[in-house]
Amino acid sequence: MTTVHNPNNWHWMEKNCIPWAKNYFEENLPKVTITDNDKIISVNSVSSLTGDCDVTQRKGKVKCLFELKIEFVAEIKGEDDVVEKVTIVLPEFEHDYDESDFKFQIKTSNLEHKSLLDKKLIPAVVESVFLKFQPELISTHEKDLKHNTD
Repeated sequence: MTTVHNPNNWHWMEKNCIPWAKNYFEENLPKVTITDNDKIISVNSVSSLTGDCDVTQRKGKVKCLFELKIEFVAEIKGEDDVVEKVTIVLPEFEHDYDESDFKFQIKTSNLEHKSLLDKKLIPAVVESVFLKFQPELISTHEKDLKHNTD
């Protein structure tokens, strides 16, 4: 472990958290599964995560800054066991987003499935994964940036 001399946590410190962010989404997005009538809708996998994700500390205040592009695959399974896999892209996910800022791109020509994903799956992933990302990011990494000043 490296000892850092940073009296009262005054100086700027930064930690790259892209590996953690990638793991967070790969672990949490596939946990999302919902049912709607005769269909089971779930996130299958994360295809891509790119961008920047840092936790910073200066003057004793911990903040995070991130700008990510996330692509994942959803699966819709009907009662006939036919499965359609659909790519969903969130081209921008930033640290100051609230629920109204999310603009997902759903890549399917099946309008019924597109509507189902937009109305059912997207709100579920926003609430259970994306809105929890920032608080979990900070709580996981702040201890690495601040040291005990006692």
